[in-house]
Amino acid sequence: MIITIDGPAGAGKSTLARRLAQALGYRYIDSGALYRAVAWQVRQSGADPADQDTLARLLLSFQPHIAADAGRFQVFAGEREITRELRTPEVTQASSRVATQPQVRRWVGKVLNLLARDGGVVAEGRDLGSAVFPEAEVKFYLDADLNIRAARRQRELQAEGAGPGLAGTLQDMAERDNRDQNRKLAPLAIPEGAYYLDTTNLDPEEVMEHCLAKIKENLTAKAAGCI
Repeated sequence: MIITIDGPAGAGKSTLARRLAQALGYRYIDSGALYRAVAWQVRQSGADPADQDTLARLLLSFQPHIAADAGRFQVFAGEREITRELRTPEVTQASSRVATQPQVRRWVGKVLNLLARDGGVVAEGRDLGSAVFPEAEVKFYLDADLNIRAARRQRELQAEGAGPGLAGTLQDMAERDNRDQNRKLAPLAIPEGAYYLDTTNLDPEEVMEHCLAKIKENLTAKAAGCI
């Protein structure tokens, strides 16, 4: 089974995806980390992400190693683990820009399909249920009020010793929402057949309970031959 979790930043996708993967014994896949990895490589090389030829060469040579299990999604460049480096504000901003490039989205899509080829995965992102895994058995779309999402993200950044402050985080998130929702290729949208869940007033345990119930409903219906 492939389970997708889409939605904007700060809606609770990562927390839910990890917890579901652990509960089900599935592998956890973080598609955003792959876009961040490309952005990290672009920054390391000093390349212009708008230069299509340079970007094409970079993608041909960039072969990160991915280690995915029920609770972790680790990215390595050679022998160097870069997972934590992918969470910096600079890489975050760069990733939403490189994500608009068609060849980057194709590259990420190929990697994701390789990781999920045997099923048994919980994958989080922004277009997984609509563009990458449209035939996923269970799809979720998480959302929340922008101010709540910014506050959640700010707490994460503070825990990592980084971040521009709440006002800056709010502005960055609003700008990213705008880019993600209005890009021409695979814009952020609710996938067809997805379960929509507003997490504004829900804690992680409540979100988990809602989603596990939906998964069980799906499995029961599938076993009964209803889907």
